[in-house]
Amino acid sequence: MLAPLSHKLIMKKLENKINRWYGSSKVTRHWLAKHWYRWITFGCSQCYIPCNCSSIYEPKGFAEMAKYCYETYDQGYK
Repeated sequence: MLAPLSHKLIMKKLENKINRWYGSSKVTRHWLAKHWYRWITFGCSQCYIPCNCSSIYEPKGFAEMAKYCYETYDQGYK
């Protein structure tokens, strides 16, 4: 039976995925965190008003990366 992935390994995999898709800058991480903040606050990852014009789940894996950045790179969104 395989052991569950450790939290550090999961974080490393997410960091690598973000680096491949968007680059390695902290600005990119804050951009992703801002999308998650908008999603949990307004229901849309692009607007600062309640609407349903976009989905945080497209492209596949974006929501996971955005949530990770929101929780890891706090810029006062919380």
